Amino acid sequence: MIVLSRLFKKLVKRVFIFVDEAAPPKSLKALATELLKRDTGISWWGNIRFEKTFTSDLCDLLAQSGCIAVSGGLEVASDRLLNLMKKGVSVDQVARVTRAFSDAGILVHAYLMYGFPTQTVQDTVDALEYVRQLFANGCIQSGFFHRFTCTVHSPVGLNPEEYGVILKPLPAVSFAKNDVLFTDPTGVDHAALGVGLRKAIYNFMHGIGLDEDVRSWFDFKVPRTTVARQRIERALDRQ
Repeated sequence: MIVLSRLFKKLVKRVFIFVDEAAPPKSLKALATELLKRDTGISWWGNIRFEKTFTSDLCDLLAQSGCIAVSGGLEVASDRLLNLMKKGVSVDQVARVTRAFSDAGILVHAYLMYGFPTQTVQDTVDALEYVRQLFANGCIQSGFFHRFTCTVHSPVGLNPEEYGVILKPLPAVSFAKNDVLFTDPTGVDHAALGVGLRKAIYNFMHGIGLDEDVRSWFDFKVPRTTVARQRIERALDRQ
């Protein structure tokens, strides 16, 4: 036990997690350059935005400095909804950036979201098809679908009319008035869709069902995806 304890302490000192909502590419480049200069030999990972400045050369540099994984928000995996969220990225851009990380040997985890205001069943099915293709093309290795939650200080909470929703009154509590319920005119049963989304991504992470029609993951009838089956592959070819 003493030997194992010493080994664990040694490993802990050589693995670092940089906690930041989205570490800038310029800062990570400077960090990687300094780590290589000092020959630290550490392993590290952190959160990023899938910005286009994460080129293949930069991803290779990060890998050489000890970067073993990154996590970032693909969110709704829909260009229409990404524009509505003002994320400043597109699905094609995410595909190219994540593939650059993967090609450098860096694992990629994608934060995914469903139930965003105005998100239809069609949007959700199309988002899952994008995610399937990202896994199939070796762009991402891990992911998780989170149910969207509106908070009082978020863009949706501050300007609900811009997102086509109506906020419900906050509960009569005196502490932590944060989450706020809302009415979405689409009337979509996001909870039911979430079951299929989680089932699908669990299997995708294990390399299962990557060639199947995404409709098979839902226990009820959903529309056929409108996303071309080779959409991500074509995006990667345009690098």
